[in-house]
Amino acid sequence: MTDRHAPRRERKEAVVIVNPAAHNLPSSKRLQEASDWLRGEGWEVEWQRTEAPGQATAMAAAAAARGLPIVFACGGDGTLNEVVNGLAGSDTALALIPAGTVNLWARELRIHKKKPLDAVRLAIGGDLRRVDLGRAGSRYFLCVASYGIDAAVTAGVAHPIKARFGAIAYALASLRVALRYRGTPVTIRVNGEELSGDTLMVIAGNARQYAGLTQIVPEAIVDDGMLDFCIFLGRGKAAVVRHALRALFRLHRLSRKVLYRRAERMTLSWQAPLPLQIDGDFVPESPAEITVAKGALWAVIPAGARTAIFSDESALQPKS
Repeated sequence: MTDRHAPRRERKEAVVIVNPAAHNLPSSKRLQEASDWLRGEGWEVEWQRTEAPGQATAMAAAAAARGLPIVFACGGDGTLNEVVNGLAGSDTALALIPAGTVNLWARELRIHKKKPLDAVRLAIGGDLRRVDLGRAGSRYFLCVASYGIDAAVTAGVAHPIKARFGAIAYALASLRVALRYRGTPVTIRVNGEELSGDTLMVIAGNARQYAGLTQIVPEAIVDDGMLDFCIFLGRGKAAVVRHALRALFRLHRLSRKVLYRRAERMTLSWQAPLPLQIDGDFVPESPAEITVAKGALWAVIPAGARTAIFSDESALQPKS
């Protein structure tokens, strides 16, 4: 059934938020091609470049306050997350020009286009979809939030190193962290259950892709009003290696040390907070509660896209 409340796009105005420090950023020539095409189609386009962390959120929020129909995020997962936090709860839709190290959302939508021109054509000709967001404290996430070992890995990769070396930087940081990481006693409350034990990692997934390598929450749906949680129990190097190998081959749910739940809310209790990463970026605060924000974001997806992360394809809103 078509959603009658979808925002219309008679206004041909857009903002493109570019993170110039992103890994694999398209060249100026490619970005200009996209800009020229948009203007040729009658769109007024503002190109805004970030200069500091958090700036993309303010830029996106300002565009939403002006009632613009679309904001493009040109950068990696961290840039996309900042834009999402500026657009959450508004009628301005998120579109993307893929860049960065992994770009989970592009993978979920099966956007493999490497040219910005192709990406903007897909968006302008695309459909609108209302999707859920996860929320950790005051911070929204589109794809994943994760406590524990992978957040410790993310914390060990500085932004300049990440921008220059991409996945190689993560691989080296992963090896270093895995050799010393130990499980932490945590009590988790979800769906009325109380689960306790030494915990290596807790994944809260709104979408399925993880690090561009595997799917930790392979049943996640981005518009079902729920989050999928995967909890890895254990302690020490051997447990870390076993979990990593099983997860890589998508066999982790066969382990008794892995718990999988779907819920609207999860809370954690600990003596010392686990580190937290959200959509691929380390965040300094570790709130002890994760919740779902149902239908909090409008997203542009390729016209007629068919992917298992959506619950009901008939709910697509065609462009207007």
